[in-house]
Amino acid sequence: MLDTTNASGSLATFRAAVTDAAAVTTGSRWQISDVEAVGHRLAVEVEILCAHPATPTALDLVEEAIVIWDDLSGHLRDAHHVTRTEPEEIADPLLDAHRDLCERLDLDPDEIAERLKRLLARCHYDTVDIDSYADLLGEHADTITSPTRW
Repeated sequence: MLDTTNASGSLATFRAAVTDAAAVTTGSRWQISDVEAVGHRLAVEVEILCAHPATPTALDLVEEAIVIWDDLSGHLRDAHHVTRTEPEEIADPLLDAHRDLCERLDLDPDEIAERLKRLLARCHYDTVDIDSYADLLGEHADTITSPTRW
């Protein structure tokens, strides 16, 4: 069993990784490798975070990380000819963690659907795969659609 002080430290570490990811492209001297590095850090830290008991705070933070990664993944897509990382390599662990936390927190399908709708509204690069939530959404799976992309 993991103690709660270790869980709090894991949450703080993941929060720092999310903050670093959000800031990676704010300066004038960043490279695609910087985006890849923060993405890989997010993927590693989210696995550690999910090894601890599920909390609503962890779920909220993972959602923030998904939105930030979605934005950063646009840079990888634009520079696909020089990247070593596919956007899905980072998105998949983040979404797996999100799905796992929703399940472990025993959220009802209505709340999961609302959370997914909010994520979809904020993610512009199709990072969120609604189909992977079908078993958690039940009858609500058909009510969620990705916003139309231009």
